[in-house]
Amino acid sequence: MSRRVTVSLVVLLLGSVAALAMGDHDPITILGNGDLTEENGVVSGSGTEEDPYIISGWEIDASGGELYGVKIENTTAFVTLRALVVTGASSQKGAGIRIGFATNVTLDSCAVSSSFNGVQIASSTDITMRSTVLYVVGHGLNVSGESEAEYRHSIDPTNQLNSRPIRYVHGVDGAYIADDELAHLTVAASRNVTISGNDASSGDGIHLAFVRDSTIEGNVAYRNSWDGIRLYRCENNLLRDNEMGNNRRAAMSLLLSSGNRILENRFLANDYGLILTAADDNHVEGNIAAANPSGIELSGGSTGNVVTKNILYHGNTTFGVAIDQATVNDVAENVFVGCETGVLLNPQATYNRVTGNTFVGGAYALQVVGSHNEIRGNLISQMVDGVLFQATFGTPVIRDNLFHGNVFTHSSHRHLTTNTDSSGNVFYGNAFLQLASIAAWVYDAGSNVWTQGGAGNYWADYSGDDVNGDGVGDDPVRVLPGGGMDDAPRVSLAPESLQLGVLASCDAVDLELTLADGTRIEQPAFIADEAHERFTGYRGIPEEALEGVPAILFAYESEVEGGPTGSAFTMQTVLIDLDIVFFDADGGYVGSAEMEAGSETRYTVDGSFRYALELPGGSLERLGIDAATHLIVPEEG
Repeated sequence: MSRRVTVSLVVLLLGSVAALAMGDHDPITILGNGDLTEENGVVSGSGTEEDPYIISGWEIDASGGELYGVKIENTTAFVTLRALVVTGASSQKGAGIRIGFATNVTLDSCAVSSSFNGVQIASSTDITMRSTVLYVVGHGLNVSGESEAEYRHSIDPTNQLNSRPIRYVHGVDGAYIADDELAHLTVAASRNVTISGNDASSGDGIHLAFVRDSTIEGNVAYRNSWDGIRLYRCENNLLRDNEMGNNRRAAMSLLLSSGNRILENRFLANDYGLILTAADDNHVEGNIAAANPSGIELSGGSTGNVVTKNILYHGNTTFGVAIDQATVNDVAENVFVGCETGVLLNPQATYNRVTGNTFVGGAYALQVVGSHNEIRGNLISQMVDGVLFQATFGTPVIRDNLFHGNVFTHSSHRHLTTNTDSSGNVFYGNAFLQLASIAAWVYDAGSNVWTQGGAGNYWADYSGDDVNGDGVGDDPVRVLPGGGMDDAPRVSLAPESLQLGVLASCDAVDLELTLADGTRIEQPAFIADEAHERFTGYRGIPEEALEGVPAILFAYESEVEGGPTGSAFTMQTVLIDLDIVFFDADGGYVGSAEMEAGSETRYTVDGSFRYALELPGGSLERLGIDAATHLIVPEEG
């Protein structure tokens, strides 16, 4: 059905309901059984199941400032709202029709239009809704409650929101909901449900409440009034390969939900990518979050969550991962590119671990206000300030964080800036490499520690002596302006010992290249065979680390298409010139290119390839790689 025909049908339905109207009525407010009177629009009935109170045929205009066109709360009598036409409920806090703390209410052939929200059903049971048409810009149907029983309603597919069906499922085991176009999908108090291949857009999206052991995969949710996919009190579900974009709040949100796996979804240009609120022990892996001002947020006491191997990028991203009132969560092996702040640790973010991530090209890799967190093994490259302790204006809250094994390079202002109220934070085993412009390598205005267990940090500008050759400088490094001392500065750097964020998690192998004359070359390389590893590549790797990163092999599960519209490689945020060689699934040469550091060129090859081998610039000529070169990957060889 074309959109023109569908919209015409909605107009026709609205007109049909209006034709049944008896006349105008002021907004109706019923706050108990005693308010079910003729003055409040009741035209017949005694309130029993066989003879319900009927409120029917009224046109209700709520544009005079009322929050609701019809509000029914705290009733137990049987009530039917029939053929009501509600308009003008324009407040975002209101709705055309609200039913709260009630039971046994039926909406039959009603219409809400020219309003912000349609129908609210809050903390109620046994509400029936049929043949009702909603045409609104906010929530169409918003059902909420604190228990499974408060989602026990009969809402059938004859209802419509914005020209598309409403589907409501309660109390099922083993249902399959697939390949449908919907404006609203609620699944409540159910288990073992599969929700697959649906398009839930331009309405309310997908809402799950008290759902467990279910699979939600391959769905699309765009331009919804609130969240694309929302979970409330849900456990042990798999949410995989869903795409959510341009939703008014979040692509996906979890409230009071635990043990869910959120894998390989795409969060695109929402206000938030993923929100976890009072949500514990969820596993968030392999997702892409782009152009969301906040990529992933943990709040409300969320604990035990693992956020790993995700890609978070785009200049519109203010916070890649924001941790607020959350404890003992892991943020590991993610890549952050172009985010204003990679990870935010707010005052009540405690005992979290930020490890093995790659941060490239933003203002701050981390903004820290919380305490007792561990920041380890991250690559922090091309930031303004690598780590910034926010000003706390006399409140000493930034305490006892541990920073070790991180690599800082090419910061444009400072590698690290603390504040005067910070104390007891420990920095050791870090490598402070090149600064793009020299202001101060680090700025420590607090009372913090720069050596632990006889281990200090590596400072690329260190000029002291090491008379006994033990690798520890004889002269301490004074960290100004607070006067902290690194008493055991490292004077040498082993490139292979650097923990380079995501790259450190890649497997290292020896590849074999066979040249035209039969010469066999053994080439050490890291294998990037997961999406976040391929996205990272050589991004942010400084020249000092090159001996430890001799090559990266980008490996795909099957051959991918190159060409102008296919897969390609970028050199943005890459600090060194590289060569690239493309091979097919059999290891045959497909093409090669010389790539310039920082270039915006898309480097690709005509045809398909399965492997792409990146090497430091000049390697093609040095190794003699040409069209006759053959690649053998160990696990296939």
